[in-house]
Amino acid sequence: MKREFSIAKLKRFLKITFAFALLVIGFVWSWAIVFLAILVLNIKTLYRALLGKLPLDVPESSLDKPESLVYKRSGNTNLKLDIFYPKDHTTSADKKYPIVFFAHGGGWVSGFRKQANNISWCKYLASRGFAVVSIDYRFGIVSHIDDILKDYSDALNFVRRKAEKLSLDQERIALMGLSAGGHLALQHATYHSYHDNQDEMKGIKCVVAWYAPSDLMDLWDDKVESLFARFAVSTTLKGLPARNEEDYIRYSPITWVSEKMIPVFLVHGSNDKVVPVDSSVKFFEKLLKNHVEAYLEIYNRADHAFEFELKTSKTIQLIEKTVRFLRSHL
Repeated sequence: MKREFSIAKLKRFLKITFAFALLVIGFVWSWAIVFLAILVLNIKTLYRALLGKLPLDVPESSLDKPESLVYKRSGNTNLKLDIFYPKDHTTSADKKYPIVFFAHGGGWVSGFRKQANNISWCKYLASRGFAVVSIDYRFGIVSHIDDILKDYSDALNFVRRKAEKLSLDQERIALMGLSAGGHLALQHATYHSYHDNQDEMKGIKCVVAWYAPSDLMDLWDDKVESLFARFAVSTTLKGLPARNEEDYIRYSPITWVSEKMIPVFLVHGSNDKVVPVDSSVKFFEKLLKNHVEAYLEIYNRADHAFEFELKTSKTIQLIEKTVRFLRSHL
């Protein structure tokens, strides 16, 4: 009887385990299908992000190979950053390069520092005399926005700690990002300046954000055609606005604008279907209202990530204005 009872229990356990395994596989597979479908629907934007390049070529001979470093370990994963230096940079103690701290886009749920578009920006900025630090961070698919912002801050503090050894000037830092990366830059600067967190703001002189959401509720605007944008923000914030409005407000840079905010340079396309241009317009107006030095450049009829598609004189002009802004503050 004991043996029969044990076998019966074992069979029941195996049935329950199998059913649970099917449930988990079904859940994961369903999310994978949804994510894949959204990626397909946004293939044009993703193409520009993954394979696009600036309309300003930088010869490989004009740059040194970037230096890759691990800035922290998260679980079993090493989170890395790359440093792009001007050609023939020196590691002597008397030479320190101003830093452009660069965060990639991808809706907080995708992208990585070695995408073609990121490398294109980093190479160009390095060719103009900056040391560009390009970072990876955890994704909102499995992590919360708090984790991503913590990675951002940890990478920044790593650079500060290693600045002397790496010939970086920790007193001359610009935060820069594209799309979701621009959001991280703006959120870090607005939140910590608002709360007067001087350690987190040490050495940061300005922020550059290209087509970044300043109000996360804007990603649910009727003008937004991108399902990917809505999927990405709701996944990263772990909820829809109706049930999670407080987090949408808390993690929106526009919430934390104050007179203590550092200078800001914003760029946006007027026909952006991923992040509406109104997000930058509202942010710019609030900056001015708080007497913050701010600039907003709008490219008429341009879409999201336009600098990788529109090889025009206007695009080049906006890139060069970005460099002039950085130089004037670093």
